[in-house]
Amino acid sequence: MNVEETMGAHGFTLSLGCSGEGSYTKFVKTLGKKAYVSVTTVDGNGFPTSMEEPVTVVVYDSKSGDELGPGLSFDSLSAYLHSLGE
Repeated sequence: MNVEETMGAHGFTLSLGCSGEGSYTKFVKTLGKKAYVSVTTVDGNGFPTSMEEPVTVVVYDSKSGDELGPGLSFDSLSAYLHSLGE
């Protein structure tokens, strides 16, 4: 299974921003708000292309686009997915 298929199996879709940067996103509800989780490369300039690539995960408010907390860094995409415990 490739990265896109693996992320899809966890409910994430590939999203492109207006400036051309990509991320994997998943809509969730947290703190009583509609939000989305964004998974990007550590530099925040794109989406991970391998399961071994380090990633940053940030949760944003769907309405305002504001971060709902500090981003978390993971040593690899697979480590992040493992942390979900799904």
